Amino acid sequence: MNVVSSRLRGEAGVTLLELLVSVALVSVILSGVAALLIRNSAINRTQQLVSETQSNARNSLSIIVQALRSSGWDPRDTDFAPVVVDPDLGDTVSIATINSDFSGDGDIDDPDEAISIRHTNGRIEWRKSATDPYTILAVDVSNDADGNGTVEPMFVYDNPSDPTRVTVQITTVSPIPDPISGTLVRHTVSSNVVLRNKL
Repeated sequence: MNVVSSRLRGEAGVTLLELLVSVALVSVILSGVAALLIRNSAINRTQQLVSETQSNARNSLSIIVQALRSSGWDPRDTDFAPVVVDPDLGDTVSIATINSDFSGDGDIDDPDEAISIRHTNGRIEWRKSATDPYTILAVDVSNDADGNGTVEPMFVYDNPSDPTRVTVQITTVSPIPDPISGTLVRHTVSSNVVLRNKL
């Protein structure tokens, strides 16, 4: 009996205190890993929001600039305005109509010859002829580059009565706040376009 009892006393075991310390250490390590994973997830979401916001702005700008660069195509010299300027430059709706006689028939009544583009209610809309309904080109467009709540015009003309140069500025925002900063991600792009007057 003495041999068995001394053998039991000599065997290594885990005390309750050692077990509690081990559980506490594992808990601290797992908490750190979980915090790291949550932080990485937030960083990834932020990068995704930035990428989506930039892509939205760039794609919209590319389409609008391409339309503006083709404005004024007038092979019959019928002398229409390349761009019809927004009649009310002071309101929050920014609109321009881009005219081109691609068919060469002397008018701008065919599809894609009088394209209207407008910024209203947080989106960019366009239509390819006066009879078409507006369709959405881009959403989450604030045109508020500095975030002060004032909507800036999408089109700025060198001379509103007879423009020869148009600056297009688009500011997009993320649909949800950035998980790290808690604010909306903003991205502003702009381009200056010289209008064509004659063929």
